[in-house]
Amino acid sequence: MDFLVRKISGTSAPVKNGVPSDALIESIADTGMTITSPSAGPEAPVYKLGLQVTPIGGAGAPYSVEIKEAIPRLYIPMVLPGARLGVMIDPADPNHVSPDFSRIGAGAGQAAGPAGINMTPAGPGGFGMNFDASGNPNMADVSAVATGVRSGQVNTIKGSADQLLATGTHGTAVITTAMPLGKTVKDIDPAADPSRLNDPVWLFTVEATVPGEAPFPAVFGHRVPIAKLGFVSPGVKLAVSVNMANKNQEMAIDWEKSPVA
Repeated sequence: MDFLVRKISGTSAPVKNGVPSDALIESIADTGMTITSPSAGPEAPVYKLGLQVTPIGGAGAPYSVEIKEAIPRLYIPMVLPGARLGVMIDPADPNHVSPDFSRIGAGAGQAAGPAGINMTPAGPGGFGMNFDASGNPNMADVSAVATGVRSGQVNTIKGSADQLLATGTHGTAVITTAMPLGKTVKDIDPAADPSRLNDPVWLFTVEATVPGEAPFPAVFGHRVPIAKLGFVSPGVKLAVSVNMANKNQEMAIDWEKSPVA
């Protein structure tokens, strides 16, 4: 059964007799596919993961590998760019690796300490999050916010993106993390534009720039048009519009102008 599901989905078979190591998740992209299998569980989303793999024994420079893998739903909140993930490496082919989601960490160079999330909304969709001096988010906070959105503890703002694009302050934002929430527009706002109902909703953290302001971090949930999924990854620049009264949490992406070259 697993063999047939993997053949259809394009995911790789687990490495047998592999050597344990670890990898840094560099990028994550939703393929739009879900599978049900004994190993991944029910309706597991299939992602493309860009990994920076630590060689067997730690000897030599890390190297990049891209894999396609079904993520068990239990681990989705922790599968984030910047997180460290256990892998098994085929000693006969170092580019053949398979993930071990039971060995996933809080993030490279980041302790898995208290998340610092205030799950009591500070306003419509409001919450707290810690960023470092470089504008990078605490990965445990990102995971906690994502879990809060899924559980309903953190509110989501419905139908505000178009209005914010028309009335907000325009600028750009560079993605620092992006992760799918396992929801579509239909799940959050069934009355939305019918052409958008099947668009997935992702959680973004970004470093934003608008005229006359120093760069600042922000975190927000936003729909991703299916045609744009392949562009969503850390380092990509987006055209955005910001509510400057709540600039760290209220931002809309102009998908017609994004990504910005």
